[in-house]
Amino acid sequence: MHDSNLKPRFRILLIVLSLLLITQSLRAQRIEQMDTLRISITEAVVRALEKSEEIAAARAMADRAASQVTQATSAALPQLTGSLTYNRAIKTIFDDIDFGPPADSADDSTSDLFSDLPFGRPNTYIATVQLTQLLFAGGSVGAARQVARRFRSAAEDQFTETELELTLQVRVTYLNAIAAQILNEIAVESQRVAFAHLQQVESFHQAGTASEFDLLRARVDYENRDPAVVQSANAAELALLELKRLVNVPAELPVVLTTKEGPGMVEVDQQLLASLVEERPILHAARETVLMRQAAISVYSGQRLPSLRLVGNLGFQAFPLDVTPPGFQEWREDWSISLAASWTPFDGFRTRGQIAEARAQLQQAEAEEAQLREGLEVGTAAAMAEYRMARAQIEAREQTVVMAERALELADARFANGLSTQLEVSDAALLLDEARVNRVQAMYDYIKALAQLERLSGGRLQLLRLP
Repeated sequence: MHDSNLKPRFRILLIVLSLLLITQSLRAQRIEQMDTLRISITEAVVRALEKSEEIAAARAMADRAASQVTQATSAALPQLTGSLTYNRAIKTIFDDIDFGPPADSADDSTSDLFSDLPFGRPNTYIATVQLTQLLFAGGSVGAARQVARRFRSAAEDQFTETELELTLQVRVTYLNAIAAQILNEIAVESQRVAFAHLQQVESFHQAGTASEFDLLRARVDYENRDPAVVQSANAAELALLELKRLVNVPAELPVVLTTKEGPGMVEVDQQLLASLVEERPILHAARETVLMRQAAISVYSGQRLPSLRLVGNLGFQAFPLDVTPPGFQEWREDWSISLAASWTPFDGFRTRGQIAEARAQLQQAEAEEAQLREGLEVGTAAAMAEYRMARAQIEAREQTVVMAERALELADARFANGLSTQLEVSDAALLLDEARVNRVQAMYDYIKALAQLERLSGGRLQLLRLP
């Protein structure tokens, strides 16, 4: 009875496992069929700029600012409007008025007098065309156009800054992925060297020239390298996934990073860098914001003055006997031209409050501009310090790696000749691993410092020349 119950469950388990294996196999085949994407750091930046949501949002903001310029300009241009109205009179006050005998009677003078008047007509068509031109509005229209132009300029500068920021982010992420891969390669190579040394110690132990302690020490040293390999491989995979996210690449698509070489030693002209920082788009956007706030004060101040408009009206009226639209000859024309002036001497202090708000926004914009300039100055000095330190570290780390490699060679030779212990070899190997990791970190810090300096210059100082 118990065996009969287990058989169906066992069959279900086999079916589930088979489906899982088939699914994994199909997924693996799909991934293998996908083309491997080989991408350089320059191509990664181009791809990110083309498909980034941040860039799309900044571009939409620039388009919105351009449309506001059009809207502000429209207030200074002539406004042409037209309308057509049909009116059906159900009952009017003229229904009870006697205008005299019918028009076909002998005494039709009174009827002729009122026959062409619109009073009491059951059907009325009215068509109007109006042309309005603003002549004077206290300077508020010109100020509004200036506000819109400043806003458009600031939005375009912000779009450029967004591109530069995304470029820096992609470059740093790409270099981080490269560094993680190199660190993984170092860990794998270190494990391979430790395994080769373990085999050597085992052969010495079998020959009786190495103690059991040396053998255990070599085996423990080899086993201790495995966590570093796993951690570095996981870090490399996570760094690559972050890069895929930025450049909008599917996570399962195989990617090969082709930029491996560094930019070499680069001299930075600090005076040129400082002048380029002063010309940054973000600073220009901050200045445009200040000017925009100043123009906003003029917009609200202009509301205190009267406005003057020239208005031209062209009207047509027709009174057919039925609802059928009248013919061309049945329309009666009405032409007029006028000057319209308007003024609001008191609006409940609304304009006064708007001017006060605009002045507060101006003070805020000026403070933000000053804060931005100060931050850029401090950031430039800090980036130059990072650049100098990273450059000095590269030269020192290169020499350290050469010395560590030579020390490991001597330690291996001494151990092979029985002049040292396994502990000396393990220490030399660890020192070499540390020196190689420090060299990679120094190169990464150097490249990141160059990228930051290039970013501070607004992309105009080409320091990071990578393929």
